[in-house]
Amino acid sequence: MLSDPLDASPQQAAEILGDIARLRRRTRRALGLPWFPLVCFGGLTMLSAPVVAVAGVSALAPLWLVAGAAGMLATRRHYRNHARQLGLAGRGRRTWTVAVAISVLGMTAGVVGGTAGGAAGGVLAPIAVVVAGYLVLGWLQGNVLPGLAVALAAMVAVVVVLAGRPPWVTELTFGAALVVAGAAARAVTARS
Repeated sequence: MLSDPLDASPQQAAEILGDIARLRRRTRRALGLPWFPLVCFGGLTMLSAPVVAVAGVSALAPLWLVAGAAGMLATRRHYRNHARQLGLAGRGRRTWTVAVAISVLGMTAGVVGGTAGGAAGGVLAPIAVVVAGYLVLGWLQGNVLPGLAVALAAMVAVVVVLAGRPPWVTELTFGAALVVAGAAARAVTARS
């Protein structure tokens, strides 16, 4: 270690910066991929499918008011326990701010999308918000993989809508794709 960093040669400075970069990569690996929100909210989305089948898309806003809060609490608890086990936590306040914004904007998009675009709009508008939100979260966390996984799940949902399937099938498909993406991220994290 240098007694005075200002006395460092360019080579020493480059070595220190390289050490810092390696430490950041190792820390990100220790935190793992954020698989839990994908599984949690994918499962909740799958559970919303029967509600949509029986009560229609208009039931999504009140359902997600409760399910979204429950999913956020479950996710917070998971990451709090994870941080205690590792002795290491990810980026908290900004991430939670974006997560709350995703929930509020997703519900709003569902209502507006349902009003403007019918059942397909009521299902696809919140999915678009979720994709955008996960891409922002990925940017904040320096990991775009979860955002790309959600984008792929959304593409599957769009294909289901274009195939003329009912909204509950779209919900079920999107939720299942999120669960699969989360399970894959968990498997990758477990191997690291």
